[in-house]
Amino acid sequence: MPKNFSILIVEDDEDARSNMEDVLALDEYQIESVSHCLPAINAIEVRTFDTVIVDWRLPDGSGGDLIPVIKRELPNTPVIVVTGLREFDTAVTALREGAYDFLTKPINPDALRGLIGRLVERKKHLAEIESAQLKLVANERLAAIGQMVAGLAHESRNAFQRSHACLAELTLDLQEMPESLQLVRKVQKALDDLNFLLEEVREYSAPINLERRECNLESLVKETWQEIIEAKQVNTFPKFLVEVSGDVPNPVFVDRDRLGQVIRNLLENAIFACREPGLIQVDICLVAQPQTSPCFVIGVSDNGEGVPLESRTDVFAPFFTTKTKGTGLGLAICQRIAESHHGSLRVAESESGGARFLLSIPVREGRRKKSL
Repeated sequence: MPKNFSILIVEDDEDARSNMEDVLALDEYQIESVSHCLPAINAIEVRTFDTVIVDWRLPDGSGGDLIPVIKRELPNTPVIVVTGLREFDTAVTALREGAYDFLTKPINPDALRGLIGRLVERKKHLAEIESAQLKLVANERLAAIGQMVAGLAHESRNAFQRSHACLAELTLDLQEMPESLQLVRKVQKALDDLNFLLEEVREYSAPINLERRECNLESLVKETWQEIIEAKQVNTFPKFLVEVSGDVPNPVFVDRDRLGQVIRNLLENAIFACREPGLIQVDICLVAQPQTSPCFVIGVSDNGEGVPLESRTDVFAPFFTTKTKGTGLGLAICQRIAESHHGSLRVAESESGGARFLLSIPVREGRRKKSL
């Protein structure tokens, strides 16, 4: 499987360039080669590379001319300079100019592969650090929002209760005035909607504390569907199918209530999206993961219009919604629940052309409690 690591080689010696390409091809890197400074500059101005290997002596310039351009266009890209065996001063100059490291000719294949291998690990570690920093910032932002909303919800709850009490008394005086009574009920409904919004924002920003226990996935899906039917939120329900692969472990250890919350949201969204005759399919399977524990995957598919490719990331953003009602926090909360289980939630296209949401969670053994 090719590594997601791109290399630009700037070398005018055809044999040396070809040898480096052959050595690096063993590890299936993405390689582009040029022989002069000018095409190298053109390449880095339009494309990003994970590293650039530069011969210090080129027909139309030197590595000293090229390094500043690379640092300007690709400031985070390490530059490896190739020098002659006895050009120690050149190597020192290259390092002072901002080169990451240097290699001497004739290039030792093991040294080249080892150096690039270290840069691959460096890229991986930097990505992990960046991801951790982004999560830290997001968690701090959520904590601040949570504190603000919790205070707002607390203060508003008393106001909602007083408003409802006053409106309830008012309805007693308006029994003979149906038009006015209808207006009061609309006000009551608006207050309920506002309270729901505050509670959902509070839930989104609050920490997720998992309480893992035994759970049969098929039973959870079917029970959640039955609860939706009993709530009678729509007049007609689509056809509902559940398929479970034989290798799915039973039970799994998850937060059953939180997982049920995700499934409910996905099913309700599928009902909303279905076209006549409606069809919702839920499939549960086990997927092997290289070097990690396997994951169980719950797929929820509908036969609706589907989610456009350009919107498949936006649907998980807070407050994004295509519905006329709703806060747009449902899928954002579901994604947080999946991530708290060290899993993921993504959207694809179903075989029927509608949307297909895939909830993937690593299989865990034993009873565990995890707070995020």
